[in-house]
Amino acid sequence: MEEGRADMNRSEFRGARLQIFGTNPDNPEAGRIFVWTKLGWFERIEGESGDVAFTPVAQSEDELHKLISSDDPSNELTLLGRKYRKRVSEEFMEQSTSYGDSPEYSREEPSEDDDQQYHQHD
Repeated sequence: MEEGRADMNRSEFRGARLQIFGTNPDNPEAGRIFVWTKLGWFERIEGESGDVAFTPVAQSEDELHKLISSDDPSNELTLLGRKYRKRVSEEFMEQSTSYGDSPEYSREEPSEDDDQQYHQHD
């Protein structure tokens, strides 16, 4: 059964790239950090001991905007800097076996072209 679910997950991520956004581009650690995948939005949560987890928070961009604006109506999502995006992307891949097991899912650093594709998702 586990193997069948892994095969299904691989097909979900074919050609996908992670998109990493935050509410504080100048100091990402001080704001909230979100990862967009084909399965929805995940929030990066760092524990007191420095451990990192990703939790699903929304299925659509509209849902995510409602979530972050409930904390502060002036909050906006901003694409985080390239170096930080790479670090969060690696953390996400380490946390999620379905992503890490998928050869179709790229571990490469997101390119500038990928930045433009964010607004083209469903």
